[in-house]
Amino acid sequence: MITAASFVPRIATLANADVELAARLREAGVARSPFEFRIRQLGGAAASLTISGTALGAIGVRPLLALAGTLGMAAAAYGMSEYRLGRSTALRRTQISEELPIVAEQIGMLLASGMSLTSALNAVARRGHGICAEGLERVGARVASGTAVELALAEWADDAGSAEIRRFVGVLTLHEDTTDVAALVSDEARSARMEAHRRLIAHIERRSEQVWIPVTVAALVPGCVLLAIPFSDALSGYAAL
Repeated sequence: MITAASFVPRIATLANADVELAARLREAGVARSPFEFRIRQLGGAAASLTISGTALGAIGVRPLLALAGTLGMAAAAYGMSEYRLGRSTALRRTQISEELPIVAEQIGMLLASGMSLTSALNAVARRGHGICAEGLERVGARVASGTAVELALAEWADDAGSAEIRRFVGVLTLHEDTTDVAALVSDEARSARMEAHRRLIAHIERRSEQVWIPVTVAALVPGCVLLAIPFSDALSGYAAL
């Protein structure tokens, strides 16, 4: 028997899924609600289901095979939207990693010159054009509406979903506890730049390995073919005996 209590875990699960999807959309920079994203996702799957079913039916594919094909195409369309969302998130995180050292250095220099934290954030936001600058613009707008700068920075870190921004924000929020926050910000900028350099070296090494794999295969295949010819002749002679 289905009771009202049995729906509570399901509703909680759906709510958590919506919260998780909302966070993923913010990290990917997608200006849609979870409901809008799911509607578009399901709409694409339904369209793929209809088109593939019509096409397979028109060419005379057997019903079971046509059903399997249409379901597979619908699942592929559904999964493709998830893949694009993940790719957008990964791309934005890469851009943040590249931009953050520069942004941190600029904020550090402005703080060292005696500028307040809010003024430094607004100045860097006006000068920049990347993802970090957009985030700092939202921070400035939140501060202008009456939100504390620490809370606005924390919201920016949550929306970005970047561990580097969270660490950077943690340093910035020390501006009221220490008088040497500019030096701490500069140290964080150097650390972020070194981390970006390590990632770049690792990426170059992976690309080098990917290049050597087809080169090695291309070098081995002709030799294997030359060895296979006499071996095949020997087998043919042995079979003739």
